[in-house]
Order: sequence, then C-alpha cells, then structure tokens
Amino acid sequence: MSQGCPTFRPASWWRRALAFLLAATGATTLAAAPGDLVAVTDEGLLRRSNVDAAVRVLFRRVAPPSALYPVAAYLVRFESRYHDGATAAVTAQLFVPEGAPLDTLYMFLPGTTGLIDRCRVSREHIAGINWGRYRSHALAFSGQGVVSMLPDYPGFGDPERLQSYFHTETEAQMVLNGIRAAGHLLHTRHGTAPPRRVFLGGYSQGGHAMFAAADTRASIAPDLAISGVIGYGPTRDVATLLREFTVAAPMLIYSYAQIYGADRFDPTVILKQQWLDTLTHDVTHNCIGAMQNHYSWSAADMFSADFLQALRQDDAAAYPTIAALMAANSPGLAGHGVPALILQGTDDIVIAKSSQDRFVEQLRAAGSSVRYVVFAGGRHDTRQVGFQQALAWMQEAGRHASAWGVDVRL
Repeated sequence: MSQGCPTFRPASWWRRALAFLLAATGATTLAAAPGDLVAVTDEGLLRRSNVDAAVRVLFRRVAPPSALYPVAAYLVRFESRYHDGATAAVTAQLFVPEGAPLDTLYMFLPGTTGLIDRCRVSREHIAGINWGRYRSHALAFSGQGVVSMLPDYPGFGDPERLQSYFHTETEAQMVLNGIRAAGHLLHTRHGTAPPRRVFLGGYSQGGHAMFAAADTRASIAPDLAISGVIGYGPTRDVATLLREFTVAAPMLIYSYAQIYGADRFDPTVILKQQWLDTLTHDVTHNCIGAMQNHYSWSAADMFSADFLQALRQDDAAAYPTIAALMAANSPGLAGHGVPALILQGTDDIVIAKSSQDRFVEQLRAAGSSVRYVVFAGGRHDTRQVGFQQALAWMQEAGRHASAWGVDVRL
C-alpha cells in the first residue's frame, strides 16, 4: 500500500470476543448458507404507544404517523459475502407488525455513518446517537402494517473488517441475501410465506445499495423480485459523491484502496498531502459526525489539482484505472426496469438537485418508470416530508403503474 494508505490490520481477538458475546445474549444460532439466518434474538413486542414514541423523535417538523399495529422486534444476523468471497455475517433489525397481512417487505438502507464497527447503524439507538434515527424510520413503516428491515452494512459487527463503502457487489449481496433472511424469519417465527412485494428504500448512501441490488438481481438472485425502489436524496454515482459531498471522499478513497489495492486506486494522486498524512487514522477512528467537522466541504481543498480538474471535466483518460473503478461502482443504469420513487429537496447539500435531475432522466432512459417528487426548500433528508408519498406509492404499486412516471413539485 502507499505511504498515505497503509493496510487496515484488525485485531483477531475481537472475533473470539464477538462470538462469546453472541452466545451470552441467548441468541438462537442456526446453520448458515447465503441468505440464511445465523442468529435470531427476540427483542419483544412494541406496543403501539411504544412505536409512536420511537417515531416521534424523528418526525419533529412533520406530523408523525400514528401506529396502527404493535410491532414484534428482532435482531438477526444473516450470511452474506464480502468483496473477496469471504463470509459476512450481517446484523439487521427486523420489525414485524402484529395482525397485519405480512405480504410487503420494506428494506431500508441507511446513509453514511462511517467505516468502523463503532459506527454501525444497529448501535445508534442503544448509544443515543443521532446519525439519522434510522430505527425510528423503519418503525414508522411497520406501525402502518409493513414488515421493515434495517441492516448494517457488511463489515459492521466484524471488527476484523471495515465497511466496503460504496462497493456495488458487496452491497448488492447484502440486500438480496437480506430479502431471503427476512423471508426465513417470517416463515419460522410467524408461519407465513415470503412477502409478495419487496420495496427497497435508500437514504443517501442507501440509494447506492438499493440500485446496486436492482442492477444485479437478475444475475445473482433471479428467483427474487423487487417491486420498487424509493430514494431519499439517493447518492449512487461515485464521481458525484466526490464532487458534492467531499467530507465522505476520504472514506471512499481509503475503502477502494483497501479493496482494489493502492496501485489501482492510489490515494496519493487523489488527495492533497495534508489529508494523506493522517488518512488511515482519521477514517478508522471516526464516524460521520467527526468526518464532517474534520474534512473540508470544498473539493478544491480536498483533491490534488490534477485530479480535481479531471473530476470536474469527467476526463476518464487522465486516470483511466481510477475512472473505470468509479464507473463500475456507480449502479442504477443497467436497465433493471424497476419502478422508482425519488424524493429530492431543492436545497440538498449532499447531492445537488441538478445532479438528481440528470440521474432521473438517465434512469427513465434506461427503462424505469420514475415518479420524481421535489420539495421546495427541502434539504438532504426527505424521509419525513416524503413519508406519506412513499407509503401511498407502495400501496398503489401494481394498480396504477401508469401514474408512477409523473413529476411532482411540492
């Protein structure tokens, strides 16, 4: 590896400690294959009042939905794969509304929290951190009668690994195996068939993961179906991420250097020297809040002059290997044909509305019906203001497909 990006070296004793902790929690341990459950912990039944209380902390500026159902909560681990083919045990929170038909699954894929285990989404509500109150978002849907699933990204829950950040294949495997795992739990714990309809919701980085799954489903999981995808300020293009959300760029650059090797994705030709000196420490010791405070929001401050020029001009020839890897990890336009609902704010500082406009045009040209809802004055997080839009769109799926392709300005 280059001087600016030494290899991440995990402590192997953590794996033994993790195994001990799993056993100590009383989790049910099962046999494993990709998509199979390897551990299930029943976290009890949340009454409607409990669901409302959890949801209320997220819906502070928009009227929160009132739960129609109590919700059974589970913490599960299911088998997936890392980019190198090794087994990944993925942790997910799964919420099952009691008394509802259980025919619809909503898998929500969260935004960026960091690369290291301490930044895992399943820790957020336990530690009292607000990275996005992702559990509250999932519970809002379950309270309305939709089975919801909130996975950690692969690498979280395994201190020997980092998250494979913005890596298409790893994320796609996790999403598709997660759909299988949800079906297994519904069958074994609730005696129902796998959900007839599966929707993927993606906030920010989650948009990358959901489009990765849509692009690759036909090739790696043809027996599964995705009914639709819902993007809340979705960020799926690597070049756009680097240009517009520069504080996340070091995590992506470091992750790609680990996955592909610094000889192919070299941080020293991308970042300015001032960021290289402490790159490994910064991205392996901090979560997203500290990243946003530490790194610059200006691309000119972050990147070397030559790389910045190539990035702004979309000049793939200047860095052909780096450009090819970035393109290979920018999913969504492979012609998957999955209907999409995109919810975008005009004042988004992570992905500009003009960039989202362009992607919507490309997605439609690639064969997907897209309902594009733009919120005047809206920022990056459109989950609350778009909640009723998303729920109604899911409920209408299959009945009024011709209406999915209209634009809405609110």
